[in-house]
Amino acid sequence: MSGMNVYWGDTHDNVGQRPECPVSFDQNVAYAREHLDFYVPALYVAAHTPLQARDGSAFAGKPCQIAIEKWKSEELLEEQWQELQRATQAACVPGKFITFPGYEWQGDGTSGDHNVIHRQEGGAIVKVATLPELYARLQCLDALAIPHHPAYLRGRRGKDWSVHDDRLSPFVEVYSVHGGSETDEECCGLRINSKLGPSVTGGSYQDALDRGCHVGAIASTDGTGIFPGRYNWGLMGCLASELTREAIWEAFCQRRVYGVTGDRIQLSFHVNGAIMGSRTTVPGAREIQVSVRGLDALDRVEVLRNGRVIHTHCHQGVWQLPDEHVRSEFVFRIEIGWGPYPQESGAQSPRRWRGALTLPSGGRVCGFEPCWTDPGQMAPTLSGNGAEFALVTPQATAGRGPLSLFGNAIVFKLEGKMTDPVVLCIDDLRFEGTIGALCRGSHILALESESREMLKHRFGLDVGTFERPTFDYLYAHKVKLHRAVPQVGFSTQFEFVDNEPLQGEANYRIRVEQRNGQKAWSSPVWVTQVECLTEPGQSQGGDVDDLTTVEDT
Repeated sequence: MSGMNVYWGDTHDNVGQRPECPVSFDQNVAYAREHLDFYVPALYVAAHTPLQARDGSAFAGKPCQIAIEKWKSEELLEEQWQELQRATQAACVPGKFITFPGYEWQGDGTSGDHNVIHRQEGGAIVKVATLPELYARLQCLDALAIPHHPAYLRGRRGKDWSVHDDRLSPFVEVYSVHGGSETDEECCGLRINSKLGPSVTGGSYQDALDRGCHVGAIASTDGTGIFPGRYNWGLMGCLASELTREAIWEAFCQRRVYGVTGDRIQLSFHVNGAIMGSRTTVPGAREIQVSVRGLDALDRVEVLRNGRVIHTHCHQGVWQLPDEHVRSEFVFRIEIGWGPYPQESGAQSPRRWRGALTLPSGGRVCGFEPCWTDPGQMAPTLSGNGAEFALVTPQATAGRGPLSLFGNAIVFKLEGKMTDPVVLCIDDLRFEGTIGALCRGSHILALESESREMLKHRFGLDVGTFERPTFDYLYAHKVKLHRAVPQVGFSTQFEFVDNEPLQGEANYRIRVEQRNGQKAWSSPVWVTQVECLTEPGQSQGGDVDDLTTVEDT
């Protein structure tokens, strides 16, 4: 199937979870529409009932308490479910933005948490305790149940893969704000939720593949309805022919999906012409084709068979900056978010930045990708050799947890030569240089004069008299211009042939890591080796959709 596009979405953003964060469902959808192609708001169907300690124990002067989770009342559940469905139905516009209604089901916790995604509005919330009961009811509802954070302890909110239906659960979250569930090895493990964690053998994604489950891999935020698709909390890539509910849903069911931590890494992967998510039969050797286009310098691309790395493409050190007079593509990241804490600066609202990027002689700004952690950002306006943009620093610039230490950023896609001049203005800050200067190192722009004024006005401090003359830098708002990367550094394609005989069905998948730590995981291709009945290189068997290819995007 040619003409595939990569669409980006979040299929697990918990809404209606926290009364203290009263973001409406319409507002959730509006935030998602700012930077996503598709979105599934997942109604949190449990209520948290506080229970205070009976022994009088206290912490920080307040009685100790825990939260008891149970189903929301029928009245509240129905009210919120109808409100959510009205929001998804109103926002769904084919070709522009696609929504599906959903909710998070936990049951009694013994079979793992699942997100139920309905294909259309009008379906009911299924209130049952066990996963077999849920599966039985979903058979008639045109809905999917997607496991998430599966690598927690099996039977204790981790996934029990002995209770699994490939058709109703075609893929699983391998990464979210909780961390990674690919294996229990914790390259990015489940270390955010101290009560549910840590990860352990039995429920991981690799455990599912080892059991013979045919389940694809995605990432989603598992957020709390504040900002869908939050950068570095997980995002889902979907390979579909067009941006419609029908095409996206068909891609879901065929497992043409993959997951990224944050950067929108484009990943194309085939085995003997069969696209990721496929089940196929082949004679003889397996010809594996991989194409990757990242948003930073690539570190490595790994080919795994049955969980074992059988080939590693090490990309660092194999490329050089292009010749000064050779035209190329580049990615260039601008990130904001550093500065004083609110209690130091007295800021009562987020800081809004406005910027203009210009390549005045020969270069072009030909695209961008959002890397946003907070609402209120503005998509850049591109104008050939320039772009205007706006970014927002949240009120709290630090101290928001290990996975929150990222500012809001935009990655611009540039075209030009190393010698082409670049001018960047952000508020009162200015950078003048060349594309080559951006490639050779990163830069920081700091509002030190503003910092000196703030320190003098608010605290009566003259930093010119300080023993350490760097004091004003500490309290200055800052912008980082990341090292620009040419196409030869952020993209690669290669082929690998696996000649080892297979015993039974094997699963092949791809794992990508960039130099900035951002990752991607493909869904597998499942391969059964058969006697040679056709010409070498031709696939056999499988569904029609299993034997298709995807254009490099």
